[in-house]
Amino acid sequence: MIYAPLSVGALAWAWFGQERWAWSLPSPILNASYPARFAASLGLGLALALLVIVSTPWLLRRTAWARTLHEELKPIIEGLSATDILLLALASGLAEELFFRGAMQPVLGLLATSFIFGAVHTGPKRVFLWWSAWAFVMGLLFGAIFEATGVLWGAVLAHVLINQRNMTFMKGH
Repeated sequence: MIYAPLSVGALAWAWFGQERWAWSLPSPILNASYPARFAASLGLGLALALLVIVSTPWLLRRTAWARTLHEELKPIIEGLSATDILLLALASGLAEELFFRGAMQPVLGLLATSFIFGAVHTGPKRVFLWWSAWAFVMGLLFGAIFEATGVLWGAVLAHVLINQRNMTFMKGH
């Protein structure tokens, strides 16, 4: 119920505000053909996803903030099936990247967009400030892929894979 309107809002913002599509950036850092930038975007997204997925268990073993945050988020995830997790990861990854990176970042910039992305990832307890901080850093990384390549799909891929694997990990541990 949240992600469909967020996606529509992102596409409308991009279309009516900038007369462009939300999944491409007109002046990327990488000066190459679209197929090369597309491949680079997917490669960077996959590399980021693998790094974060491998880092998650390591952070849980070594940091109190990650363990506490894991304990707070786990009850939310426990009732979800594998299909629910996959659908939630797909919906959140696509909608959030369309909105924050695709529509918002070209207007507000990488830093402001990442700050807002972090701010909306919060919860009722103080421990959720760690989630906000984590989301801010991830927003910077997703946004950097978009800035570098001008292609949104690598950030979407990373976001979806990270959400799916980390929610699955959280449910099982």
